[in-house]
Amino acid sequence: MAHRNAEIYRQLYDMFLKQDIAGAKELVADDVRWHEAGAPDAVVGKDAVLQRLSLGESLTADVDVHDVLADDDHVVALITAHMRKPNGDDITYRAVEVAHMRDGKVTERWSFMDAVPDDVGRFFADLG
Repeated sequence: MAHRNAEIYRQLYDMFLKQDIAGAKELVADDVRWHEAGAPDAVVGKDAVLQRLSLGESLTADVDVHDVLADDDHVVALITAHMRKPNGDDITYRAVEVAHMRDGKVTERWSFMDAVPDDVGRFFADLG
């Protein structure tokens, strides 16, 4: 049986992929800090993070969550992400994500990937 925090983190990814932003809102803390690989500043606050995770019409995503390891305070997730724009541009990268958890919610998250951060930054730059 998986740790509760591992199940919560998997739920967050499932909601992200289904674009269930209302459901995802229940799984992140109000003051969450969301660090993205290669980005100098964290995205801060629940609404800002959920807006960042909202794909809209500009992007489709497939994310394979290989494994999630968790304890009462932390989560480590191994993922492969494939993102596509309507114009056909795409990017695939593997990442390790580390998250702090409190009361069943993500309070802070870091992503470390095998892609070149500048390449990923350019891919996402025009998405806002």
